[in-house]
Amino acid sequence: MKNKFPLINIDDVRAGFYVADDGRVNPYDAAIAFSKGAKLYGAKIYEGVEVTGVTKGQTGFADRHKVTGVTTKCGKTIKADYVVNCGGMWARQFGEICGVSIPNQAAEHYYLITDTMEDVDKDWPVVEDPSSHVYIRPEGDGLMLGLFEPVGAAWNVDKIPSNFSFGQISPDWDRMSDYLETTMKRVPRSFEVGAKTFFCGPESFTPDNGPCIGEAPELRNYFVAAGLNSIGILTGGGVGRTIANWIIDGKPNVDVTGVNVNRFQKY
Repeated sequence: MKNKFPLINIDDVRAGFYVADDGRVNPYDAAIAFSKGAKLYGAKIYEGVEVTGVTKGQTGFADRHKVTGVTTKCGKTIKADYVVNCGGMWARQFGEICGVSIPNQAAEHYYLITDTMEDVDKDWPVVEDPSSHVYIRPEGDGLMLGLFEPVGAAWNVDKIPSNFSFGQISPDWDRMSDYLETTMKRVPRSFEVGAKTFFCGPESFTPDNGPCIGEAPELRNYFVAAGLNSIGILTGGGVGRTIANWIIDGKPNVDVTGVNVNRFQKY
């Protein structure tokens, strides 16, 4: 570990492992690449259109309906055989409109970006240290120290504003100071340089830190791909493939027992 990331403090570390094909990607570039690939296969993408609800039809069973499309704020209804709710932190309240349970709550998420550290190599790998609730990676001319404290602070419990996008939350320094100090001890050099940014923004999480994937038990042909717990860029491709196979073949291509949205029942 010291060879791969020389600034890391390993005094209290007994073992670690290195994933050679792990890496980093710009989320914007990844999203553009996925959308370009989708368009090549005939997908149409409409930006700036707010979806306000879904339409339903009969399935032949009195106690169960199927989704038949979505309604939009501009007044247009789009018919669809299948609808996939991949609304991120908005997924819960969009599901509530039609009675679908998706327990996904936005919470504060923090990361610190240091000032310039000339001894940082941009090719160093990402360090993940769950015991210190942190991940560390090169960022710009310094380091990024991301925090995942075990008891997060919920954000906008009642409803996520529909017009919110890429915003920031005022950091809670009192609550985060101890976590931040523990994090920085993993890279002692971080105490010697200033902090360029201490960012706080919302990220959504599920009760068991597992994603919500699959057909909703409450509404046929309504699929969910949400609750990815801050690793949506990492897992988005696999989740998308799984949902696509599920829709086309009637079953997923992998074992989804631990991530199936049907594990959350309305008790």
